[in-house]
Order: sequence, then C-alpha cells, then structure tokens
Amino acid sequence: MIVENCCVTSGSYMRQLCYMFLADNWLWMALPVAVCGMLAIFIDVRFVIVAMMVLFIVLPMVLALLFFYYGLSPEARWSIMEKSLDVDENGITLDFTDERMKKHVIPKDGVRSIIEKDDVLILMLNGRRYTCLMIPASVVNPDVTQVLRQLAAQAH
Repeated sequence: MIVENCCVTSGSYMRQLCYMFLADNWLWMALPVAVCGMLAIFIDVRFVIVAMMVLFIVLPMVLALLFFYYGLSPEARWSIMEKSLDVDENGITLDFTDERMKKHVIPKDGVRSIIEKDDVLILMLNGRRYTCLMIPASVVNPDVTQVLRQLAAQAH
C-alpha cells in the first residue's frame, strides 16, 4: 500500500511529542511545585518564590531539552519532510520528495506500537522512548491503518 505526499508540520510534531512526554511525566513536574506549596503553607511563605522558580525556569528548560533531544532527531525530520510511504511485508519504505534525502526503510520489527490521534497517526519506533514517525490522519485510510497494525503485531 502506498501513501502519497504526506508530512506533518513541525508544530504538530512537537505538540504531540510534548503531550506524550507530559502524560508520562506530569507527576515529576507537579510534585516539586506541590511540595514547595506545602512548605510555604506550613514553614515559610518564601517557598512560593521557589515554587515559581521551578515552574517558570526549571520546567521550560526541561521542555527545551526535550526539543533538542527528540525534536532534532532523524525521526522528526522524517515526519516533517514530504514523503511517500510504501507499506509492505518488509516494513515501511520512506521515499522523500527532496532529492537530498535518501530512501529509508523501517523494518517490520521496527514499529513498537501505533497510537491514533484525531489529526495524526503515531508510529512508535524501537529505540529511544519517544522516537516516533507521525503521519497525518487525513491521508491514512482504514486499510493502511489495518496493515500498519498487522505489521506492528507481527513484530511482537
């Protein structure tokens, strides 16, 4: 099955990546602020300043590291560049319209799981935790989704 000329915007890619990261790590981000809030109530009001520093300085820096580590990865470039997807029994072949990019093959055991969102289809790839290939949901019909699900199921 071939999906022609698909790409996601960089904003959409980073938005979905941040949603996944925050869904997994919200407790570690809210806990220091909550602890400082409790310390401000019971010990000293100056802990509110510490909580504000954590909220407005530390957490944006964590998200900046997320951008540099995952937003500048090859998989992010694959997602935001215009390409054609060829899904077959060997895996997924990415054929980019830009002549500077080579074809890339994601083997059939390279897809860990598939997440369906309203605007994108996220193929979680093996490797790092948030390594993924995003395909716009508008170009993916149910047949392609079924083939991709079978491909991911065969890998496990």
